[in-house]
Amino acid sequence: MILGLRALGGLAFLAGSAGVLAADDVVELDEITVSGRAEAEILGASTLDAAGLASGQATGNDTAGLFKDIPGVSLATGGGVSSLPTVHGLADDRVKVVVNGMNISSACSNHMNPALSYVAPAAVGKATVMAGITPVSQGGDSVGGTISVDPLAPEFASAEQGTLTSSKFGSFYRSINDNVGVNASTAYATPDASLEYNGSWNRARSYNTGDDGPQVVPSQFETTNHSLRGALKTTSGLWTADLSGQHLPYQGFPNQRMDMVRNDAILGGLNYENDFAWGRLDGKFYYHQTWHTMDALPNRKGATMPMESDGTDLGYRLRAHIDLAARHTLHVGNEFFRQTLDDWWPGDDFYPQDFISVNGGQRNRMGLFAEWEADWDERWTSILGLRNDTVWMDTGSVHGYDNSFVNAFWADQFNAADHAKTNVNFDVTALTSFAPDATSRYELGFARKMRAPNLYELYAWTGGSQKSMINWFGDGNGYQGNLQLGSETAYNFSFTGAWHDAEQKVWSASVSPYYTHIANYIWGQVDSIGRDGFRGMHFVNIPYADLYGVDASGRYNFLPESPAGGFALRLSLAYVRGVGKDGGRGRPCPYANATPGGKYLCEAEGWSLEGYQAPDKVNLYHMMPLHGTLALEHTLDSEWGRFSNSLGVELVDRKTTVAKTYNEPVTPGYVLLNLKAGYQYKQVKLELGVDNLLDKAYFHPLGGVYIYATRFPYSPNQLPAVPAMGRSVFVSVGVEF
Repeated sequence: MILGLRALGGLAFLAGSAGVLAADDVVELDEITVSGRAEAEILGASTLDAAGLASGQATGNDTAGLFKDIPGVSLATGGGVSSLPTVHGLADDRVKVVVNGMNISSACSNHMNPALSYVAPAAVGKATVMAGITPVSQGGDSVGGTISVDPLAPEFASAEQGTLTSSKFGSFYRSINDNVGVNASTAYATPDASLEYNGSWNRARSYNTGDDGPQVVPSQFETTNHSLRGALKTTSGLWTADLSGQHLPYQGFPNQRMDMVRNDAILGGLNYENDFAWGRLDGKFYYHQTWHTMDALPNRKGATMPMESDGTDLGYRLRAHIDLAARHTLHVGNEFFRQTLDDWWPGDDFYPQDFISVNGGQRNRMGLFAEWEADWDERWTSILGLRNDTVWMDTGSVHGYDNSFVNAFWADQFNAADHAKTNVNFDVTALTSFAPDATSRYELGFARKMRAPNLYELYAWTGGSQKSMINWFGDGNGYQGNLQLGSETAYNFSFTGAWHDAEQKVWSASVSPYYTHIANYIWGQVDSIGRDGFRGMHFVNIPYADLYGVDASGRYNFLPESPAGGFALRLSLAYVRGVGKDGGRGRPCPYANATPGGKYLCEAEGWSLEGYQAPDKVNLYHMMPLHGTLALEHTLDSEWGRFSNSLGVELVDRKTTVAKTYNEPVTPGYVLLNLKAGYQYKQVKLELGVDNLLDKAYFHPLGGVYIYATRFPYSPNQLPAVPAMGRSVFVSVGVEF
């Protein structure tokens, strides 16, 4: 595959050279006026501009990392390309993640293959986070924000050009883990058709910790991504077809008991857009297939225990945007999404049969929505939407590695229960924005959103020791599903104030406080406590959870046009607090008809387990403490090219408010210093920098428990956190033709 990328890079160079040779034939075109209706601007949404994307793409391997500097967004770290973005304290399935218009679900009991892991950073042309209120037209079945990544819109040649070619090539190196990566893209277009290829590969060994510390084992990874897109332009519309594939032979997870030893996937989609006299119509059909295997990588030095899962996603989306009047638009739509999952753990000479974890699991969702967008005048705008999503799920019979008492007891009860579940969800969104003058704008929003449980939350059935393999939280605990789970219902309130100078060139600032109340919050309830400090848990709906916080950001160009270039200060700050009402129910039983008996079996609600009684109030898991960044930025444009430099300080408070139910580790506060310099001359760009310049030893608050270190002596009540990366020098080069 590496040789293939090199060959494609050579073809890209030849294609680009042809475009350069033809550049002297300049044709002046007539002025073209394009009219249309711009999408509503939402203050709570952050779209990365070209500079923001380029900064993360130059040395990036984890697409979720593109959003790390946006206030309100944090990353729950795990594998090198599989971080889980957290938005206002909500993560994973609670956040809607859309990749090129596709819903992609994790086909893994540890969620090692989240949606953003299937697209390389270099292939992203547009990246948006709606950290606050999300319009119903952007999707349902979530209670948090929305993240979407898309490629750039296809480019076509003009009639005078006839054909258009373009190519890009980039490469980078990062010292902390010998991370090397390459990416290449090339495109060919006529006035009515275009074809584009994008490919990337990168590999890294396990990284070292700060203060000349040891390696974090295992944290190595390798991944290859290829994508191909074709587009056809009609008189008033556009057809696009996408096909992409991923080969990920290994990825270490220091906060899991297993690693990824294979993740092969193929994704395809067909998209249609067309303008009519009444408005616009767009549609999307897509398919995704994943083959996934977990096991222990060699440097973990643990016993092998392969775990297999195959998953598919299939869906469509159809939306009509109807112009009711000059300032009013009605958005209506329908979408269908189907996930199927088989999850099994192969037997061996010791185990006589495969362990069937999820047998033919299916999760179907049909959604309908209507949304009214109004621009009342130059100052007032509003969005009002209503959405219904019906989710129905089912799965087949299961069995353990053998027919021992524990496996047979739980399998028999699960098989005898009714697996078919239906959840009917309703979402409501209301947003209004007011701009009293040219330098300020205010936005107030409310949303009621619902999310049905995922397949593992419902159908992870075992009550034996094997349940420790069901975990996507990075805490080392093991989780059991609950057939009685209901949908979460969230009530989101947000306010945003944004201010800037009249020309939007000197200064800007924004503040966004928010509050979310979630009824029937899905929570891990303690089931058993091991001598090593880890816990057996199962999912329950607790009465409610409250999350509140504030995001703030600002920028000041204090020397915008000095002889030495432009100088600016950039600041961001974020805080979130999450508290849940547990109800003190102790060990509620995951099966209504379970009978008492045995350590892993259920008794009546409210009794304590080995001295552990569930508290009435709990701290929610993975809440990022107060944190912020302060950066001094410099740019200089000259006849020799463009110079850009930045000196950034990252500050994170001590995390002492932890989820004791999950045995979440306390992490100390830290300050990191990051330095970066860039130079661009025409089509060539070079970047050089140092992350964690002072080689600070620290622990990311959302890094989880360092499972490998628990092989050595430690206190069960103070599980070790995963150490973060030490000083890392990076360099990247990019060329456009």
